[in-house]
Amino acid sequence: MSNHFRPNFFIFVVSILFYCCNKAEDTISKPDSVVKNLELSFIHFLDTSELLPDKLIELSDGRKFQFRYIRHILSNIVLVNEKGDTTVPSISRILILEGERTYMLGKITLSPGKWKMYLLYGVDSVTNTTVQPSMVEDANDPLAPQFPSMYWTWESGYLFTKMEALADTSRTPSGQINGFVDYHLGKTGLSRQLGPFEVAVVDQKAFVRLRCNLEPALTSVVWPDEFSSHTFENLLLAEKLINAIAGSIQND
Repeated sequence: MSNHFRPNFFIFVVSILFYCCNKAEDTISKPDSVVKNLELSFIHFLDTSELLPDKLIELSDGRKFQFRYIRHILSNIVLVNEKGDTTVPSISRILILEGERTYMLGKITLSPGKWKMYLLYGVDSVTNTTVQPSMVEDANDPLAPQFPSMYWTWESGYLFTKMEALADTSRTPSGQINGFVDYHLGKTGLSRQLGPFEVAVVDQKAFVRLRCNLEPALTSVVWPDEFSSHTFENLLLAEKLINAIAGSIQND
């Protein structure tokens, strides 16, 4: 038998092995990810009635409100699937505005499977203490200058919620608008992690539908004493309202 090396036979064997390995990889490769447009809808309610700016609305006990501003900062938006994979939309921080339902969060890459959204009500402590409105170039960013302002000072950071309304502030509901409420809520340490929220995928769009019922927050108020909060002068009231608001944000 000849002991000479046969290069042609060697190349043939390597080719067969390479082909087999490639076929094995094909059988276990993951499905391709797809790019979707991510949309978030957010609707305010008072009990079962949709809350719109300047619309006269009342609690179940007859106390009336007419809201001018209902605003929240939602940030650190991320999607997570059942395997633990994460993806962040191109827009991960938004300002919820009164009367505005739909928010486009840009493109997002999703692999097949079920996805959930997690987000932060408010602003994380690092961002809240290091980013000032003058530092934000994108005018659509909620941390950019706003009117009315969503910023305290460089020491205190951002408001997470601003709510202002004409209201019935009587000790017992009078059925009349006779005062006002203003709740400017937020400081480092008062942000709240929220989720998971269901993500639906239809055709080229992924969307999340959220609702916030403000009735638990407003029925927790001791009238007329707690008609106003600017957070720092009454931290217990601010925390009570923030917990009620954040706790009422859920899938619609």
